[in-house]
Amino acid sequence: MLSWITEYQAFLTLGVQAISAIVWLAYLQVFVTSFRRQRRSNIFVNRVAGNRDRAHLLVGNMGAEPIYVAAIIADLHGGDTSHSAIVTDRDGSDAHGGPEGAASAKEAPNRLKVSRQGPLETAQYRDAGSFRDLIERALEDEDTPLVAENVTSLTVTVAAESSHDAYLVAGQQSFWVRHDQGQRVYIPQSTRTRQIRGWRERRHLAKRMEAALEAEARKYLGTDENTTILPTAA
Repeated sequence: MLSWITEYQAFLTLGVQAISAIVWLAYLQVFVTSFRRQRRSNIFVNRVAGNRDRAHLLVGNMGAEPIYVAAIIADLHGGDTSHSAIVTDRDGSDAHGGPEGAASAKEAPNRLKVSRQGPLETAQYRDAGSFRDLIERALEDEDTPLVAENVTSLTVTVAAESSHDAYLVAGQQSFWVRHDQGQRVYIPQSTRTRQIRGWRERRHLAKRMEAALEAEARKYLGTDENTTILPTAA
């Protein structure tokens, strides 16, 4: 037995080293996976305070890293008609619901408090406003092809920036919209928020936001469609 070990010592040593390397690689893989999972974003999006128009949309950061909520996108569907809008800001109103410009300098901080965008620390949440407000904000343009009475589903996407990622991170929740006694009822289609982490989806989301910003710039700068205003997403 000893002579056999002595004869094949080189091969045995090589085998032990290979097994040790495999074990260490497995430990490294577990460590890297755990580390990436801890740093992975987790945005919570759901309905609170009822299920009708006065119910509110709650946005929470359940990840280990702080995030900055950059945009809230509402996709509405009704029959064969769809409409998408960025509803991040409560356009045309201050903290007290008055017309834009009516708030004094003392009321300016209050307008920031009711903004749907801003930083969120770990386990912190933000009230994104009532569902009625979201629907009205999304359908406020005159050329919108959809009316509130015909909306049958609503998908809310919360896009955010993180400190360790080049692309946007996002959480998404969809709701069925039904009508009962003259009011809309919002029913979540899933018990969990869908996390948008895929590279293609995040790149597509960034392009949607850039397109919306470019449309706003064209509206107020008066440029034509052939003029490039913003750089194209990489």
